Amino acid sequence: MEATLGSTVVLPDADVAWAANDQLLDVYRIKHDQALITMQLGFDAARVALPAASTRRRHLNNVNLRSSTIISQPQFFKGWDDLTVRQIDTFPKLTWPLMHLLADDLHFRYNLIQVDSYGENRNGSFTGLAGQLQRQEIEVGITSMFLRADRMQVLHFCSETVELRGAFMFRQPSKSSVSNVFLLPFSRGVWIATALTLVLAAATLALLARRPHLRAVDASLEQLSIGEAVIFTVGTACQQGFHIVPALASARVVMFCALMTALFAFTSYSAKIVAILQTPSDAIRTIDDLTNSPMTMGVQETTYKRVYFAESTQPATQRLYRHKLLPLGDRAYLSVVDGVAAMRTGLFAFQVEEPSGYDIISKTFTEREKCGLKQIQAFKLPMVAVPIRKHSGYKELFATRLRWQRETGLMDRTRRIWLASKPRCDASSGGFVSVGIIDILPALHVLAAGMAASVLFLVLERSMARLKCGGRPRHLTSYVE
Repeated sequence: MEATLGSTVVLPDADVAWAANDQLLDVYRIKHDQALITMQLGFDAARVALPAASTRRRHLNNVNLRSSTIISQPQFFKGWDDLTVRQIDTFPKLTWPLMHLLADDLHFRYNLIQVDSYGENRNGSFTGLAGQLQRQEIEVGITSMFLRADRMQVLHFCSETVELRGAFMFRQPSKSSVSNVFLLPFSRGVWIATALTLVLAAATLALLARRPHLRAVDASLEQLSIGEAVIFTVGTACQQGFHIVPALASARVVMFCALMTALFAFTSYSAKIVAILQTPSDAIRTIDDLTNSPMTMGVQETTYKRVYFAESTQPATQRLYRHKLLPLGDRAYLSVVDGVAAMRTGLFAFQVEEPSGYDIISKTFTEREKCGLKQIQAFKLPMVAVPIRKHSGYKELFATRLRWQRETGLMDRTRRIWLASKPRCDASSGGFVSVGIIDILPALHVLAAGMAASVLFLVLERSMARLKCGGRPRHLTSYVE
């Protein structure tokens, strides 16, 4: 047996049996440079189904296996149990306890190397940890990596660890940022009915003022010209008084009805405006809505930051990438902290791994801001798994014991420690939303338009006055007269 199998690499995943006249042996090596290990199977084993090799071989005799892990930002690294910066090197920190439990379970140790990146594909040659596995410098990676087709050509994966979701997170913009809130309180029918009521009141007053026999009874009707009737209607809609108080009962009834109508309409209008300002809009629901919105965008700074946008087959995702992200260049890629901060303070959507984003959001957002949080998935991320050298003799053995960790809940416990869940929304403690300039911007536009119109009319009046006077200047009191 030694002469025949002396140069073979029969590692624990291999299922090799040596049969002789008097015995049947299970044969394997712990490591390629160690001696063969044999175990008596007995001749009954030829007729009875044996457990798989990965089940039979559970003791690796404290062998050292070359491995590698990732610390991308050593300046922030404070230990494998540090939860203060979970968003940095999340996968290595999450996988570290799982792999060390695996080592204790199978009785082996790691000869550890540290690198600073997962590795990128550069014309078929990978850098970082993936490159070490491609060159067979290490046996296994102490981290979790995305299951990608280009990586599977140069390395294998022994077990999935967690399912990761990424999405564009943003605070749903207020209704005032996507529509004119001053037009939203009433339906079109209410607007038309209110306008017709006020127009009818103005027309009735103007008609009453034109009747000669009524002017004889009430001299104040002389002042109720058509222009004054229009001013009365505008003042009534704006909850203002009127300088003319007619003695005629019919004119007073018209004014009273118009004022009461405006009062009830104004009260309902004001209450609805307050409700609208307190309620976020639902204007952004899809990727196309996000593309067409005034929001600026950013992407979490990761190894795959450009890859999945470029590889996406969804037309909506491609349109968003070309129109919103590509023009920004490198400015589109931000750290989790900077991206979430921008998302909190303005119209900003941030593509981020959900656990990393939730961790910062739970620490920095107010309760009302958490309630207004929305997310849209642009593409589905692949599973993450533990990488191992291609055709490794430990792949099935490691996969079996890592699956056992998942089935017994050990993997889920680690996931809940390192991957933050979505923050709960407690709307009852949110308070009121302060009103900003953007909320009253349409009113400011009306004010600016009125000021511009007043200046225009002043210029026209002065020009007409000069024309009437033959171009000679007149005193200001003449214009007033």
